[in-house]
Amino acid sequence: MNKWKRLDLRKKDQRPPIGELVALRMEPSNGRATIYKSERYEIGRFELDKDNKKIWWRGFSGTSDPTRLKKHYDIWWCYVAPFDGF
Repeated sequence: MNKWKRLDLRKKDQRPPIGELVALRMEPSNGRATIYKSERYEIGRFELDKDNKKIWWRGFSGTSDPTRLKKHYDIWWCYVAPFDGF
């Protein structure tokens, strides 16, 4: 079973490799927030922009800036096995 790890974008060993399928668990870090008030889960991948400088999260709800998400959530991640069919 995979263990959840806290996401730290500053260190390569604290974030998943680019392009790997992962699950994110996002826990609200501010109890007074109205939009970001519930815990949520997403499956997707981290990707680099065309200049290979900025990391983006591409999940089922669209593309997001993970540094903005970290302002509202404590983010944890774990690997997900890709679905290989029947």
